[in-house]
Amino acid sequence: MLRFLHCADLHLDRSFEGLQLIHENVTHLPEVNERVLENIVTLALAEEVDFVLLAGDTFHQNRPSLKTQHHFFTQMKRLEEREIPVYLSFGNHDYYDASRYWFDFPENVHLFKEEAVETFFGTSASNEDYAISGFSYRDKWLSDAKVAEFPTRQAKYHIGMYHGEMGSERYAPFTVQEMKQKAYDYWALGHIHVASVLSMEPPIVYPGTPQGHTKKEQETPGVLLVTLSEGTPIFEAHAVQEITWDEVTCSLANVKNQRTALEKILALFTKSEKKLIKVQLTQTDSLPKNWLNPKEKSELLAYLANELAQRNFEQRIYQLEEIGQTIDEKVELQASQLLRDQLFQPYEETEIFQQAIEELLQHTIASKVMDVTDLQQQVLRRSKQELQEEYYWRAENENHSRRD
Repeated sequence: MLRFLHCADLHLDRSFEGLQLIHENVTHLPEVNERVLENIVTLALAEEVDFVLLAGDTFHQNRPSLKTQHHFFTQMKRLEEREIPVYLSFGNHDYYDASRYWFDFPENVHLFKEEAVETFFGTSASNEDYAISGFSYRDKWLSDAKVAEFPTRQAKYHIGMYHGEMGSERYAPFTVQEMKQKAYDYWALGHIHVASVLSMEPPIVYPGTPQGHTKKEQETPGVLLVTLSEGTPIFEAHAVQEITWDEVTCSLANVKNQRTALEKILALFTKSEKKLIKVQLTQTDSLPKNWLNPKEKSELLAYLANELAQRNFEQRIYQLEEIGQTIDEKVELQASQLLRDQLFQPYEETEIFQQAIEELLQHTIASKVMDVTDLQQQVLRRSKQELQEEYYWRAENENHSRRD
């Protein structure tokens, strides 16, 4: 029997994106990334796994800070003390460059250093042989399909580590059928942040990112505890995240003043939770016009942050959003409609528009299903509509003033 942790896309050193919090350093939340790694190591020790797989993008960049490196190596030494090996490959974010590291990797950490596929061999606690094959990025892109380079089975249990994406031209493209033909026992994937199972026989699995760093990454199952034996493979998700993203709604129906609105918002929070929260304010029509202008919104965020801290609550509100506003919030610009139209003229040329979306066109799947002409028309129409809805342009504003 073989038991191991499959982890990928930790993105240590990554900041938390899209936050509008007040306090210094809140957007970075460095202690969260550190604790997630500590949680993973603690889980590995508690489960007494045979080894840990880190399938790419352990770091968010290929020049991780000295502080991040030191913390990572400290955690790896916790595993070394219990004789638990770690097999680490580098992805498109943390592509390998030996000169970027201040410390030597502990002896229990086995690195895939090359784009060429390599294989490590080991023996489990139950005295069964295993082989782990994989590769690393040496640059931010890797266009080669790598599955063909993986060797045939070389041990009782053979595992493939693969940081890539199906149909991609930049991130080690592969197909499920190619992987199945290798007859491995498990494929430990990385790169896609959403947990997904591409195959059950054998398991070809993305564990997803263990800690969401954007509001789009609300679903983060964690890391996978995998058991391989003579029977059916078992893999189960274990949550290791330190903080989650959430949205809550606050109805302000029939609320006519800011004092009552503030009481309603504070009433949302009754206990401490490790969450980054977006508060959506609805049914605000009874409140004064422009009751929550940008300056007051900033002040309200600061006040709420202080109130939650006074209660020893761990929630952090990153955004206040007023839904269904009926007041006129268009911004007046000292610019003409003619200038607005001139801004779009270059992108009405197909060649220039294609240059603007060059990266999207290089994606295999997108290029096949997308009609560039239709996309161009949709993008220009929607962009013009948004500029019309959100801003008063000079000629339009003059007419608006005369109507008043």
